[in-house]
Amino acid sequence: MARNGAPLRYPLSGDMTKTSERTPQGSAPIERRLDSWKEIASFLGRGVRTVQRWEREEGLPVRRLAHAQRGSVFADPTDLSAWWERRQIKPDPKPATGPDTASAPQLQRVTTTTTTTVWPALSSDARMVVYVSDGGTDGATPQVWLQQIGGAAVQLTTGVRDCAEPAFSADDTRVIFSAIDESTRNVYELPTLGGPLRILKRAARNARFSPDGKWLTYISLEPRDAIRLASTGGGGEQSLTSGLVDIAFVTWSDDSCHVLVLAHPNPSVDLDYWIVPVAGGAAIDTGVLRRARQRGLRIVSMPPSWSGDSVFYSAVGRHGLHVWRQRISAATFEPTSEPELMTPGAEHSFYPAAAGGKLSFLGTHADTNLWSVAIDATAGTTSGPLRRLTRGAGIVNHLTLSRDGRALAYFAARSIRGELHVRELESGVDTMVGGDIADRWFPTISPNGEQIAYGTIVPGPPVQRPLFLTSLADGETRVVHDDCGGRPRQWLGARTLLVETFGAGLNSFVVVETHTGAQRPLLSSSTRGVSNPRVSPDGRWLAFDAAHPGGSPAVVVARIEHIASNEAEWVTVQVSASHPFWSRDGHLLYYLPTTPSLDFRNRIAARRFDPSTGHIDSEAIDVLTLSEMFVPAMLPGIAPIVAPDQIIFVLGDYRGDVWMMDV
Repeated sequence: MARNGAPLRYPLSGDMTKTSERTPQGSAPIERRLDSWKEIASFLGRGVRTVQRWEREEGLPVRRLAHAQRGSVFADPTDLSAWWERRQIKPDPKPATGPDTASAPQLQRVTTTTTTTVWPALSSDARMVVYVSDGGTDGATPQVWLQQIGGAAVQLTTGVRDCAEPAFSADDTRVIFSAIDESTRNVYELPTLGGPLRILKRAARNARFSPDGKWLTYISLEPRDAIRLASTGGGGEQSLTSGLVDIAFVTWSDDSCHVLVLAHPNPSVDLDYWIVPVAGGAAIDTGVLRRARQRGLRIVSMPPSWSGDSVFYSAVGRHGLHVWRQRISAATFEPTSEPELMTPGAEHSFYPAAAGGKLSFLGTHADTNLWSVAIDATAGTTSGPLRRLTRGAGIVNHLTLSRDGRALAYFAARSIRGELHVRELESGVDTMVGGDIADRWFPTISPNGEQIAYGTIVPGPPVQRPLFLTSLADGETRVVHDDCGGRPRQWLGARTLLVETFGAGLNSFVVVETHTGAQRPLLSSSTRGVSNPRVSPDGRWLAFDAAHPGGSPAVVVARIEHIASNEAEWVTVQVSASHPFWSRDGHLLYYLPTTPSLDFRNRIAARRFDPSTGHIDSEAIDVLTLSEMFVPAMLPGIAPIVAPDQIIFVLGDYRGDVWMMDV
């Protein structure tokens, strides 16, 4: 289907029926040649700018008349279809070792609209998939969709905000999901084939029915992090006591006797998958993610799936972002094998869901890189086209600049080891920062551009988060703190770093002195989670995200000398927004509105700010609206940053489809 839901003018499948013969020398068919960028874009179901970028950067087979201007283009639909199929996820061929060698798993493409799609979930018999999608319309608020395998997609909801976590009931007659209303996140349900929507649980998320249909689990937001177990037969509900905190996801075992959760007992133990018996008893640490980290994988905080003896999860390794399987013991729940790569190939693969002997996942184009756009420093508005700064598969994030705006430090997951880069913006020279630390994350460059601070995670228990400092002149590295409790975010001055704690519930900000390692609290809240801090250029103000559990984030600003003790003086800049960043003079505070969804952002806005008084202009400025590409807000550390003449941000093409394979 095209991006507006209408049928494509030509089919995109590899076995496309030909209606005309090729002319000699492989030129385009006479009857079906596409004679403009508009026709080519319509054929591929994308925008003109996207297909022009594909031709420029990814070899889209577009031709030009020898006697005409550069803009006079044409294309052969057969060539385009072949190129399209080459882009799709395909298993790596395995060499045959004999006549009994098992063939590589066959992949089935479930959806074919190539839209912004997340949260796929399978019915119990793997004959239906439910997911959240924008339906192929740029900027549309993603809704819940249902599709029978081999059938057409049906939109189940309309006008609902921040849909997430859809799932089927045990008998597949209902669909449940979570969404945000005016104040919090709730769990909703509706008939599988469409019908009235009703609230199932208030102040709740991540609801899942047990396979036998007797129970419903969900994560309560009031109180925070409590796993609730409700009888579907009207027998009431209770807390599923686990002794765990920071619970992110819950999924059932096939026998309905246990649930698997992503959590930890306290911040000294890294997040992992734990098994909680429904009948009561102590939670059991599987060590699945600990084993994955020890093998060099970087875990992406997305829901896992548990089927039989296998736990499926999303992680970044040397192949990029993919789905991995860990087999576990039925008796002890400990790993019984090495992590197994399930989705090799050149695309991103994540959001695994297993049921009925099948594994579904989302496959998208593997292109998450740094881009920039020119700005008018006075007006704060952008001008000109987007410009690509980096290339390659993997993920980039954690952007910081030297005070003069000439050197950009960032993290890249391009290989089995995390890479720290420093890019000279004027020359475009990009240098990878060396060092003996196996995993180097969260870089932040010093104001004078001479040093780079970064952290890592040492698996525990107890887990440790040491902080390091490397000289860019000679590569000399030293330990600043053996366990700073989080990740460095930004230098406050020549000798102090702002650190965001991690894995501690609502999080907090602390200050670390780089010469002595001394640490002091800067900001915390007992009711709201805080994240994504950015210090103003004059060092007097801190902008950050604040969100009640399950609620939409808001951009908040406060004076640094007051924020540790007086939360009442925090000022809300913009609700339903996050990831603030400052203009070079501190007179504009930029942010990302939560559109079209919490996970993917397509707008940058700003408000004028007076650093001397803290006054914030009531009128927002529309800075930039993106099409085709998004800021992937589900990844950590993707707040943009302002250089002297440009905004630099992380962008990715996350349009893709749901795929399925036998397991």
